[in-house]
Amino acid sequence: MSRKLIIAMAVLSFAFAGATFAAVENVKVSGDIAATGLIRDLALGNGTSISPEDHEAFISQVSLRFDADLTEGVSATLGLISQQTWGEDSAAGGDDVELELACIEMKEFLYDPLTLIVGKQNLRYGNGLIVGDPDTNQGSANDVTIGLPGIATDLSVRKSFDAVRGILDFAPWTIDLVFAQIDETDTGGGTNNQFDDEKLWGVNAAYDWSSYNGVTELYLFRADQRPQTSNLNVKDDNVNVVGLRAAFDPTDKISLSGEVAYQYGERIATNKDGSLRAYALQLGGEYKFLNDYNAKVGVNYTYLTGDKENDEDYNQAWVPMWEDQTPGELINILMDNSNANIISVSGSMMPREDLTLGLTYALAHQAEKVGGSAGNVNNVSYNPTSGPASNTTLGSAYRTIAGKTHFGDEWDIYALYDYTEDVQIKLTGAWFMPGSMFSEDNDGVAYSLKAGLSVGF
Repeated sequence: MSRKLIIAMAVLSFAFAGATFAAVENVKVSGDIAATGLIRDLALGNGTSISPEDHEAFISQVSLRFDADLTEGVSATLGLISQQTWGEDSAAGGDDVELELACIEMKEFLYDPLTLIVGKQNLRYGNGLIVGDPDTNQGSANDVTIGLPGIATDLSVRKSFDAVRGILDFAPWTIDLVFAQIDETDTGGGTNNQFDDEKLWGVNAAYDWSSYNGVTELYLFRADQRPQTSNLNVKDDNVNVVGLRAAFDPTDKISLSGEVAYQYGERIATNKDGSLRAYALQLGGEYKFLNDYNAKVGVNYTYLTGDKENDEDYNQAWVPMWEDQTPGELINILMDNSNANIISVSGSMMPREDLTLGLTYALAHQAEKVGGSAGNVNNVSYNPTSGPASNTTLGSAYRTIAGKTHFGDEWDIYALYDYTEDVQIKLTGAWFMPGSMFSEDNDGVAYSLKAGLSVGF
């Protein structure tokens, strides 16, 4: 644990201890510490475009959280995280410790049904298709600056947004009104960084069925970002999404869910006129055997539209926004959350009360064919836009075959051992077999092996 983190913990402890004798009625301290060893090969063979060498890393991830109840209806939350590669005293260009949570919650704020939460906080709606992770679930360069190696940015524990959230409780309806500042660039005083801040606006209305463990959500979110220019006549790059989600348990053994969403807006830097028209569909089901082994199986289907080459009017590629979903560990890394047609089947069981075993199979296709002349080998390059498999980490793009859609197949397995009530040991393996979309230069198996030890308190 770094010296800066120890000092920060000590300062916070004294600060909260002093406040306890004043207005604080109750302070809860919680957190977790995790150590992970990781080996990954994402090169997909010995092709000349990407280095085939294995990537190894040992990382530690620490979170510390304080929840304080103040006067009636007022509470505060403060959270710190540290993500470090073993052998590095601090992140290159970054800090040892980062503020993850810092928000004030006020219940019955000016109006009995209204709860107001202001500051750095977690935002997640539904299954995380639209809002759940500020860097998306692939991770980004921002995660590298706080200690994670590029090969492991998808493992980041950072999930918070700088936001203002108003919650209206009209039971059985709950309405969330959200504004979040995703990225602020007006810090240097230059003329080109005054207008390109990234913002999130949204409303999410949830209805509790009060039976069948059912919930229905209707939402509207908007992402705004003006391109870097001092020209005030340039339109914003904006994405609007309206969607409907429902989930319920028709029986004690069966759980079902479904979500459909439609995106529209104006996109910058596109080969078309900039108008966006995209769709998403997700369906899921789970069957619990309710036996001594807690056995269950599940199936999930995701369809995200891709751009059609013969459509000159609209950009139809789904925009991931701030998704937080993992159909498969390696598919999540290798495939952008767009232009996707994915089905996954999973199962788990507990042969002992302290041991859980799990298995997932995922089959991924692209919703639209890779561009270029059909059948022309190596004439199309493919590169994830962010995360461990992007150019930033691997140095080049993958080689693909035009006219193909089969992205690949993946098998994930894990074993979770509860050493004590607080300590867990987890072993995970993932193998991805490229589909016919990839050329012979990049048709080797990708894999990821992880061993982790964690404690929660």
